[in-house]
Amino acid sequence: MPDLAGEAEMLEWANIGFGEQDTYRLGKAIKRLAVMSGAEALGFVGKIFGTQKDYWIANGRLKDSEENAEKGVEPRGEGVNTFVFWVTDNLLNDWIQLPDCKAEHIVASRKIKHIFTGDLNCEIDTNPSFPGKERHLLRAQLARIFAATAIAPKGLFEMQEAEEDGQKPEPKFAEEFVIPGTDDLKSLEAWANLHPIILKAGRTEHLTPEGLDEEAAAEKLAQL
Repeated sequence: MPDLAGEAEMLEWANIGFGEQDTYRLGKAIKRLAVMSGAEALGFVGKIFGTQKDYWIANGRLKDSEENAEKGVEPRGEGVNTFVFWVTDNLLNDWIQLPDCKAEHIVASRKIKHIFTGDLNCEIDTNPSFPGKERHLLRAQLARIFAATAIAPKGLFEMQEAEEDGQKPEPKFAEEFVIPGTDDLKSLEAWANLHPIILKAGRTEHLTPEGLDEEAAAEKLAQL
């Protein structure tokens, strides 16, 4: 659970805040979400303003996916679907879970501009067209925001070896990491993205080409 009181105090130093009432309601709302969703490591993401209503956004991790895994969609807990996002337009109401992110939505979101309305079922009227509703565009934009803005000092994390065959290595805090000085942290070279970069295909990893043996598939992916 996030320390919303501490975060609100830091935000006030930057003259940013939601007010005491909304901050209190937000804390209670996230606690209610934790109980109802069973999510791990819940966090408050932020607030997106809409023309009709505003979105309060939280995220966390869910082990089990209720959705059927579609072809081309990165599995829950990986890539653009590392986190699950919930939104509400009223902190006194229930949270709504956004759908898992599809590559086609990310690709299309990069080509359009849209002002959110606050209605998840709103049709997206743009050129080129968007293959979904506002809930899908919001989810795609959140994936892009997290991939681009979540940063950490270089060397803070290192990859630990997978315990089982086929399991992907997980990042962990580096034991011998020394925090750089303030002057060093002013340089962009001292920072790195915390999450994988989203490729032009709308995924963090290319799909393995079908109809090729393992060696040929690896060679094809290396050319991308």
